[in-house]
Amino acid sequence: MLHRGQGYKDMEVGRPVYGNNKLGKSMEEDRVIEKWRLKQKIKDKTVYTIWFLLTLLPLSVILLNAGDMPMGTQEEAWCWMYGCWCVYLLVPLMGCFLPRFQAETLPRIANVVSAVLMLYGIIEAWWGLAQLWGWLPSNHARFAVTGSFANPGPYSGFLAIVFPVAVHECVYWYLYDKKCWNFLRCMGWVTLVSLLLVLPAGMSRTAWIAALVSAGYVYVSLTPYTMAKWFGPYKKITWTIVAVAFVALVAAGSGLYHLKKDSADGRLLMWKVAASALQEHPLTGNGWNGVAAVYGQAQEDYFAKGDYTETEARVADAPEYVFNEYLQVALAWGIPVLVVALAVIGWGIYVMHQYLECGLSGGLIAFAIFAFASYPLQCPALVSTLALLLFPALVRLLRPGKIKNLVCFSIAWITCIVCVELYLQKEYIAEKYRLWSKSQVLYQAGMYRQAAGEYRKIYENPCYAYPWVDWNPRFLFEYARSLHKIGLWDESTVILKEALKVSGDPMILNLIGKNESAMYRFDSAERYYRRAANRVPSRIYPYYLMVKLFSYPDNYQPDKLREAARVVLTKEPKVPSTAVRQMKEETRKILEEKQIEL
Repeated sequence: MLHRGQGYKDMEVGRPVYGNNKLGKSMEEDRVIEKWRLKQKIKDKTVYTIWFLLTLLPLSVILLNAGDMPMGTQEEAWCWMYGCWCVYLLVPLMGCFLPRFQAETLPRIANVVSAVLMLYGIIEAWWGLAQLWGWLPSNHARFAVTGSFANPGPYSGFLAIVFPVAVHECVYWYLYDKKCWNFLRCMGWVTLVSLLLVLPAGMSRTAWIAALVSAGYVYVSLTPYTMAKWFGPYKKITWTIVAVAFVALVAAGSGLYHLKKDSADGRLLMWKVAASALQEHPLTGNGWNGVAAVYGQAQEDYFAKGDYTETEARVADAPEYVFNEYLQVALAWGIPVLVVALAVIGWGIYVMHQYLECGLSGGLIAFAIFAFASYPLQCPALVSTLALLLFPALVRLLRPGKIKNLVCFSIAWITCIVCVELYLQKEYIAEKYRLWSKSQVLYQAGMYRQAAGEYRKIYENPCYAYPWVDWNPRFLFEYARSLHKIGLWDESTVILKEALKVSGDPMILNLIGKNESAMYRFDSAERYYRRAANRVPSRIYPYYLMVKLFSYPDNYQPDKLREAARVVLTKEPKVPSTAVRQMKEETRKILEEKQIEL
């Protein structure tokens, strides 16, 4: 039988034997052999322990707190992740030319990776349960369960990725190794029970689907002969079960859609708009930080045409991501890069399947499914998880042979150099964000002149080593708003146009319109307000600004004023708030003052 960790090419070779009792012709020789075996066992345990501790490093980013960084930024987490991977890669780098390291240690890395994933899965699961029971605070005001993540989406995605790893340990124990209870088996059962307790509370439909499909793949992969037996003598029963299962899946899919219907409709709209945006630069892309801006412009163009449904207008928003990493990667770097990325993940699944490491290949499948309707590549913890899932497949390339080892050695060195470069880049950005966080105190206190001065120091002191680094759109917006508040409208508009290169937020267009209005450029202000209204049709604020614009004595236009006021007073907001009520009341006062009836 082909055992776990043994490839199809390794069946005849088998496991090397370092001792032979037939040679022990005397008690003294037997004692020497036993002593040698014990020493070898201690060495192996020591190596595995070191590997386990080292493998904890890449995923330690999960537990990292943002500290003194502005809310919503993750630069410190990216720094930590790149630094950990640089250290982690040095070990196989140094062991590339050690035959024993290649023969014994590297093939078992899959077991170590599985153990680390399950350990972090247990930590996150019980963290979430403690939040659910009220013992620990949530990291999001609107959701009770987030684990150590910022919101339940990536949290549920991580749990879904760990789920097939735990299923693999449990199924493998039940089918092939029931008498043997070891560390991995115990961890598998504890992880599986923990995940089943907390995963439903995350309310992530994509994570549920990813967990179920990947777990089904693991079971089918480990029980091929059982499945063949069922499809032999019990064909009618089997096909009946398949038909019932198909109907149940359709019903479950319909139920999941209606569970959070607006969320599903919003994702469908995002994919539709992103696919249309992809037509502009399908081969080269628009850069990772330019995706939001390209999407915002595409959505504005889509609604400006007028060919949309009321549902689309209601669920439209200004997302930072398109909630589909395949479209995100294609928009950022082009379709060729997307094809290469899919090929790498597919190759990782194939290699792990060949060596019966179905838990890790199932984790890759879960990641691929979760990436279809979420944003795992925006989260350092999930990016590190993806790299860790691929790592055991990559080390399988280390086979005896100088040329292949030299290639792997070169790849490892290049990867380390890239990690160092990315670490330095993210550390530079993180330092800027720390200064921004300190300056935010002035901005939030309404001390706009002082805030503008501090923001100017940060903005006008770039690092010449990283001229391609884009600014955070929130930083640019706060800087521009501070300039607007102190009357520097032209400077504010320059900064806002810079922000439009990295964001699709209609508030940027609204603020440009306010700058233009303050400088009596009323036609230009109206154009920007209408662009903002087209970008996210459900928002009332652009129409409220147009009400004020058309009511100015120097720009009084009663017909346009009436049209904008009708929208403000009749449009229902997605989320009722005090600000919306105030806008409606002020619009009524303007209509009374101008003696205009709707």
